[in-house]
Amino acid sequence: MAVTTKVIDYKDSEGTTFEGVVYIPENAKNVPAVLVFPAFRGITVFEKDRGHQLAELGYFAFVADVYGKGVRPTERAEAFATMSPLVSNRVDKLKPRLFAALDSLKTFSEVNQSNIAAIGYCFGGLCVLDLARYNAGLKAVVSFHGTLKPIPDLPLDKINGTSVQVHHGDADFHIGKDQVDGFHEEMRTRDADFVFVSHAKAVHAFTEPEADSFNAPGIGYNEKAATRSWKATLGLFREVFV
Repeated sequence: MAVTTKVIDYKDSEGTTFEGVVYIPENAKNVPAVLVFPAFRGITVFEKDRGHQLAELGYFAFVADVYGKGVRPTERAEAFATMSPLVSNRVDKLKPRLFAALDSLKTFSEVNQSNIAAIGYCFGGLCVLDLARYNAGLKAVVSFHGTLKPIPDLPLDKINGTSVQVHHGDADFHIGKDQVDGFHEEMRTRDADFVFVSHAKAVHAFTEPEADSFNAPGIGYNEKAATRSWKATLGLFREVFV
């Protein structure tokens, strides 16, 4: 299927400008849409490829920019320094950026407003789980090797109408057992429709083919886990998009 790619600017409630990338399937009209939230480096080729793949399957894809236009960390330390203030203040700093992407997506006439999902990798996994926690009206969210910690001081209200799917590396010591157990308890308290998959022998960043080149402890690509988690994601979309 032919895909049209567009780079777009959009702003959050604080006036910060962001630069996202949209992928529009050929002859798209009232089609389901998927927000893609990047890992800690921000938008890279990996997320762009994922957006293109989704559009080839007939979904409108929007690769979100959480850092801001022109903010593209190239070094690991720089990326963590950019991400840390957002993770430290998820309500005041991160939340407006998440909803800015969602609101921008909704402005496209090709999108079926009732059929929107979000996927995210690493830091992006935290982003999509937060959208579920905020009851943002999404049909589904899928987190890949994402941070699982709840939002501090946010009431554990019921998650309504959003199916939550989490893919976790069973050997991922960056997302420890305390987070895993805490997440399960949070989802139970929120009466959420959730699926949690632990992928054997997979470590952090297991979906990213470039992960081995990071040369960081506990980070690496796992082809089997990457393939299985993606198939499960597409299966969830087929289930929830009606």
